[in-house]
Amino acid sequence: MIDHYSPIAPGLKEFHDPTPSPYAYDLKAAAKLLDEAGLKPTDGKTRFRLTLDFNPITTEGRRLAEYIRASLARIGIAVDLRAQDISAFVKRIYTDRDFDFAVNGASNLFDPTVGVQRLYWSKSFVKGVPFSNATHYSNPEVDRLLEQAAVENDPKTRVGLFKKFQDIVAEDIPDLNLVSPTFLTLHNAKIHDLATTADGAEGNLAHLYVK
Repeated sequence: MIDHYSPIAPGLKEFHDPTPSPYAYDLKAAAKLLDEAGLKPTDGKTRFRLTLDFNPITTEGRRLAEYIRASLARIGIAVDLRAQDISAFVKRIYTDRDFDFAVNGASNLFDPTVGVQRLYWSKSFVKGVPFSNATHYSNPEVDRLLEQAAVENDPKTRVGLFKKFQDIVAEDIPDLNLVSPTFLTLHNAKIHDLATTADGAEGNLAHLYVK
């Protein structure tokens, strides 16, 4: 797993912003912000309680949820984990919209317009559509950048548009991007350029050759 904060995963290296995370790990600063928001501990320890839903499709979802629970406990936020099957999870998050916060995963696929736009574009907030804009995030400038990038033909211009998009989302923080899995492809040593993009072995094999 690779730590990163950008909504565009490292696998899409042409578009991914590799800038180090701007979110410092500072428990004192976090506690101060909560105090200033009027969320002080009511019993000398706990500020408030939340329920965290996690995607059960992999074991990593629960493990990450457990880590988040332990981390937030250090600043007085009590977290209850809610386990459910994948159908119940998807219905709760994308149809009922009945949750406090969630641990989820979403593939970037082979291009940000295909795999990333759906998560931050305000028009993709559609109840019942899985793995779309679950946070109900809406920013007109982000919409404009994503829509322009979707039809832009110049590669350098597209990279610039997605860089601006990442800058805005890093400031707005509709969600926190924590880690990205490392995908490995095993193949015969005679085969070259099998996986040249983030979609890996599921790509179109346009650059593959055998030597």
